[in-house]
Amino acid sequence: MSKLSPKAVSLALLLLAPSCFLATAAIQQLQIVEESLLPLFHHFKAKDIPFLMAGIIFAWTYVITASFSVIAQSIGSRNGYDNHEPRLYKSSLRGTLTRIVAAHEVALENAPAFFAAVIIASANKVPLKYRTSFSVIYTVLRIIHTPLYVLDFDIARAIAHIMALSCTTWLFAFALLPGFEQYYSSFIEVVNILRSVSDDAWTFD
Repeated sequence: MSKLSPKAVSLALLLLAPSCFLATAAIQQLQIVEESLLPLFHHFKAKDIPFLMAGIIFAWTYVITASFSVIAQSIGSRNGYDNHEPRLYKSSLRGTLTRIVAAHEVALENAPAFFAAVIIASANKVPLKYRTSFSVIYTVLRIIHTPLYVLDFDIARAIAHIMALSCTTWLFAFALLPGFEQYYSSFIEVVNILRSVSDDAWTFD
């Protein structure tokens, strides 16, 4: 993607954000997680899945991407990694090495909000189907986001990032907004109607 002006960025976000929220809601509604991913964790109780996802994100953020970041800094710095000045690296990094470090920083920025969302959603007894599905979707998207960032697939990276943010937002909304489940159900009904109309439009006798 070429460089965008602030106006173009704002317009892109206005168009992209609702679509990403719709996408994660559709994935949750279609029960893709329950049918395809949750069987991989059959040894765990369903109520523990959101906390398991939080643990995976913790390891991904603070161990795996952190290690990649340190390695990238050591490769990109002329004199190797300086543990006395570990933050003085940005001026010496370029290209892929910069993106490796940046991907770690994005993970760091987003992980705490996800941890809080999982805890608050569990404490407020958000229905389990929402807690499990959105936490699993978030985890998959956040892990996918890192290689997309490193390999410079900028549009796909942006979509994965906003979709992951939408999962955190959905969890907070269910936990903190009174009666949100009813509004969400109405929203899903509208989505299903639009989908059925679209399917009928493409059906040929």
